[in-house]
Amino acid sequence: MTRSTEKPTDRRELRADRILDAAGELMLAWGDRKVTIEDVARRAGVGKGTVYLHFSTKEILLLTVVMRSQLAMMERILASMREDPEHVRPSEVAGRLYREQFDSPIMRFVLTSGTNPLHRLTEDARELVGETVAYRWRTLFEYWELLREHGVIAADADAGEQVYAYSTTVIGHLMAEPLLREQGLIPPGQEARALLLTRSVRSLLERETIPNASMRALQPKVVALFERLAERLRTEIGEQKRVERAP
Repeated sequence: MTRSTEKPTDRRELRADRILDAAGELMLAWGDRKVTIEDVARRAGVGKGTVYLHFSTKEILLLTVVMRSQLAMMERILASMREDPEHVRPSEVAGRLYREQFDSPIMRFVLTSGTNPLHRLTEDARELVGETVAYRWRTLFEYWELLREHGVIAADADAGEQVYAYSTTVIGHLMAEPLLREQGLIPPGQEARALLLTRSVRSLLERETIPNASMRALQPKVVALFERLAERLRTEIGEQKRVERAP
């Protein structure tokens, strides 16, 4: 008789991922408010109690679904950063974020289903994984200081105001399209919108001329910074899945 070499933790990891997959599918189909733990358990083929062994509440379950999608997006953006120094520019990161949402149904749902899902998930994140949220903001400001240090962004303006302008520009582009469409505005195509965001950030915040040497020196620092953020998010997801603690 051949014994399975699969470890208990591997089985629990697969089970937690199956629960997350089911929760994500239901959130897309019904919206986050209508999803129940019973529905998730039934779709995942496990008992309700098993879901709770991994995820203590519905809120942390759905938040982990979103964090997992955020991590996948971040890993693809990091891959782009490693390929080309130009891709660490904030304008290029913004454009990549915009494109990535179309390949991430979960993030597309969160960002374009009106403000309620985003508001609820933001509140849950602040309450349930506040330290990781704070780490993400610290990473953004550290990124900004690197941009200023290497001459990508003007260093004689207020950094907080620059980060505010960047954040509102990106969030506005991410969320505006369905709202404007409802009011009768026919927006340009997906790629055109991504390019408009890229150009908006570049003209608003970046210096006109940046030496190639500066971009090459900046690239590994930015990559390392966002690799640490990705690892922090990966750890948070692992903590919420409670693989080590679930029987």
